[in-house]
Amino acid sequence: MKNLIIVICLLLSVSTWAQREQTLFGKANSFGLFVSPLVEFSQTYGDMSTSGGGGAGLIINNFFLGAYGLGSTDFVDFVDQDIYRLEIAHGGLWLGYAHRSRRLIHPYSSLKIGWGAVNVDFEDDFNIDDAVFVLTPEVGLELNVFRFCRVAVTGGYRIVDGISKSSSVNESEFNSFTGGITFRFGFFGHKKNRNKYRGDIDIDIDIDKD
Repeated sequence: MKNLIIVICLLLSVSTWAQREQTLFGKANSFGLFVSPLVEFSQTYGDMSTSGGGGAGLIINNFFLGAYGLGSTDFVDFVDQDIYRLEIAHGGLWLGYAHRSRRLIHPYSSLKIGWGAVNVDFEDDFNIDDAVFVLTPEVGLELNVFRFCRVAVTGGYRIVDGISKSSSVNESEFNSFTGGITFRFGFFGHKKNRNKYRGDIDIDIDIDKD
């Protein structure tokens, strides 16, 4: 029930963001595109685990809208004597905001809304595949390394819903605080300078009619 309330609140936030974004498309003065390798660190059954993947997005002003995919890389032999291998993979919608993104270091936040699967292999050659829904909000700081490269370090929380109770896997063990490293490579847009010739140089011309 608690996870359901969190999901509803986050979806309402996304809906509000989307309505605002419709206005941004009409008034935006900066557009860009990027691709992004992703690394996520989390905890499952008390052990640290790593997921890797990538994404891409369209930048509108300081916001971005895109898609992502992540899959576990080391969920092996760490749960208990009955479970041999445990894996999770998910992908979907990726929303983000970088406040004052022109500055060298600036606040960064994103929300991943994904669908995927959890695979559990038991020692007796029995396995379970469950479809899951995954939400991962995160906040952190982003560094502008080059014009075409930005690196964000974030902290967040992963919410997983949909694992069947008959799978012998505790769903709450997948809900975890996360740490992430996001590399963004691409064109981040240039704002139109509507006052290009205004305010930079003041020239006074005096005309003496005498």
